[in-house]
Amino acid sequence: MYTQCPACLTVYRLKAETLAHARGEFRCGHCGAVFDGLERLVEQLPESSFHDLPDQPPSTTPVVLAIPAMHPKPRQQALFEAGAGARGERREPRLPGDWLAGGDDAEARPAPPAFDATPPPPVPASVRGAARRAAAKPARSSGNGSWWAASVLLALTLTAQVGWAERERLLEDDRVRPLLDRACAEIGCTLPMRTALAAIRLQSREVRPHPDAPKALRISASMINDASFVQRFPVVEVVLSDLTERPIAMRRFLPGEYLADAANEERGFPPGATTPLVFDVADPGQEAVAFEFRFLEKP
Repeated sequence: MYTQCPACLTVYRLKAETLAHARGEFRCGHCGAVFDGLERLVEQLPESSFHDLPDQPPSTTPVVLAIPAMHPKPRQQALFEAGAGARGERREPRLPGDWLAGGDDAEARPAPPAFDATPPPPVPASVRGAARRAAAKPARSSGNGSWWAASVLLALTLTAQVGWAERERLLEDDRVRPLLDRACAEIGCTLPMRTALAAIRLQSREVRPHPDAPKALRISASMINDASFVQRFPVVEVVLSDLTERPIAMRRFLPGEYLADAANEERGFPPGATTPLVFDVADPGQEAVAFEFRFLEKP
């Protein structure tokens, strides 16, 4: 099913569960307008070039559904009764040391080792005298303040060098990044946006002949940011291949090429947001029967 935004005329592909969940009310991901998706809902797009989808006027009386598809049967009863799977007695394993309390197999357990009652050998007098002299010596000073200050400065310098060398990994770490964001908010700095390509999900995709240009294709899709933070918009790579999965054509689109507003690239991809993708490419021929979307990090 398809519907069209009346403000910017962007056409979207819908599923039945999406239409039922939204109760017919949608927000356009291209211009932000809120509209009723039922007004221009169609099952198939027109074969020829079109500008507006036909309006669907509401009915004044309920529509009668006459041809049933199915009738659910009563729910089946549980196949197994509670406790029916437990048969016989199960002997629980004993913990180490349970043989001390006795039991059926206490006699089979080895007896605990007896303590050796032999007294230790006497300590020589020379050793006792050396121990007393060592205890009588005053403790040395733990060090002067300059040595400790130099040690702290060296540790801070080493930490800064390690942080600078691993800055890219630390900026993407979920445990470290919140701390860096709070520290940067206190001192008034700005950190670069994060990148989580694995959290970008392709919701729908479709390849159709271009309605206006001959020997051209129109590729439509939408992507969702499933991450819990704002991230950079990715580079979208579209690969067309033949029946043997051999690539025939490939094209990469930068964020500035598929975003309607260039300012959205600076604001980033918000968490949970959906971005429509519409690409017009040259038709590589009849050998191109499959296509694939990939998300790459912007250099």
